[in-house]
Amino acid sequence: MSATEIGLDPGLCDSLRGVMDPEIGINIVDLGLVIEAHRSADAIGVKLTLTSRACPLGELVITEVRERIASTYPTVARVDIDLVWDPIWTPDLITDRGFELLGRTRTRTLI
Repeated sequence: MSATEIGLDPGLCDSLRGVMDPEIGINIVDLGLVIEAHRSADAIGVKLTLTSRACPLGELVITEVRERIASTYPTVARVDIDLVWDPIWTPDLITDRGFELLGRTRTRTLI
């Protein structure tokens, strides 16, 4: 299944790759924090999660997502960013590229 089929707009994801997780040090897309990313001519919707509900830097990440979208898509009238906890983040959500950025290899995959 491709990223587009699971609700990840490729252009929007390219933009969001500029937002780094401040604790882990890789971008939020490859870390698997972006659950959905949709855009139309007048609206953008992003659902994202964090690695933990107790993440002390969650507001910083959300602010950076909003700023990144505003700079990449300045004419979009509406931006909705939702913090979700379903699915719960696990390392299984990290992309293959994310594992490479972490200097690791994937040892298991989702069933």
